[in-house]
Amino acid sequence: MLNSTILYRALKLSEKVYDESMYGVDDLYRIKDIIHSVDQNHWNSKEWLAKEFYKHYKHDAGKILVVGGWYGMMAYHLRQQWPNERMNIESTDMDPMCEVFAWDLFGDQDINFYTLESDAGVKIDISEHTAIVNTSCEHMEQEDLLSLIKQKEDRTWVCFQTNDHVELDCHINCWPTAYEFAASLGLRHVAYAGSQKQAGFNRHMVIGK
Repeated sequence: MLNSTILYRALKLSEKVYDESMYGVDDLYRIKDIIHSVDQNHWNSKEWLAKEFYKHYKHDAGKILVVGGWYGMMAYHLRQQWPNERMNIESTDMDPMCEVFAWDLFGDQDINFYTLESDAGVKIDISEHTAIVNTSCEHMEQEDLLSLIKQKEDRTWVCFQTNDHVELDCHINCWPTAYEFAASLGLRHVAYAGSQKQAGFNRHMVIGK
């Protein structure tokens, strides 16, 4: 079930964006974006990943990198599964405002938020991480996903989600089934491949090494 505290923070953040628009920061589309980021579909799919990965990882320590972390919801669900400080969780995105808003929404959850590949951003060495999570693979070129897998250490887990919602132009990497998506990644070991029914489409998830 959606967390009422997070929903309240999302509403207050939307109000903040609206207030700032009156003083020259014209970013009103963010209000819809923030609301969309905490809707039931996103909550369900990210909670699904965190709980399923917890079953397979079987360690209480490590370092998880969330790629394309948006406003931090994925990192939040991972923290619910690993509440102790021995599990380091980093959420990254190329949009600098994602880092700003993520701190507003989840700043009390012991998560580090970073901006990648921007003038003010940082680059992270993924060889340091024990898991790489990406829930927006439908927005990424397949070559970029394969590059992430190639760069990681053999012991490092990947948890990737895409979907079969091909009707959207921004969805450039959709797959008919989770099994076809898994095969496309060329992983040495696939621990889980499955799908979750959502409103009008299926979300696919692959967990492996």
